Amino acid sequence: MVSCGSIRRVVGAFGVAAWILALSAASAMAAGPQDCEVQVSPRAAPAGSVFVFTGSGLRPTELTLQKQGAEPVSHDLDVADSGEWEVTTRSRIGDEGTWTANFIDPALTCTASVTFRVTLSSTDLMDDIAAATSTAATPWSLYLAVVAIGFASGMLMGRMRTWVRA
Repeated sequence: MVSCGSIRRVVGAFGVAAWILALSAASAMAAGPQDCEVQVSPRAAPAGSVFVFTGSGLRPTELTLQKQGAEPVSHDLDVADSGEWEVTTRSRIGDEGTWTANFIDPALTCTASVTFRVTLSSTDLMDDIAAATSTAATPWSLYLAVVAIGFASGMLMGRMRTWVRA
């Protein structure tokens, strides 16, 4: 049979656990990170593209870029005191992969992170050729040359036909 003493112990243990949880949540909210935000545009682009990072809610002094599976590289930053800021970086051939950019603001004990991808460059030459020739106007002399060669070929074929009969 369950006695009142054992029920009180269980309720008391749950009460102490709830009280500890409430205290830890309150301290975490008081010392938690600020509203630090960073976005990147574009999220994915081929090597050689420029990635633009925009942020608010922090004034980062350090940028750490880390490719997945590689050592991080840190850069010092000096952004304006205004609410929003912008930092750009250009990728290079060989940078292909998933990257994480960490913006660190030691004054606010705030770190904002964003992930982006550097993709392979296009190796499709036909698209490049079609794009280059589709915008250029074809000269009239080329049309005239095609028509003249066609007319001359027809005349020659007609002459050859009469020579074969004779």
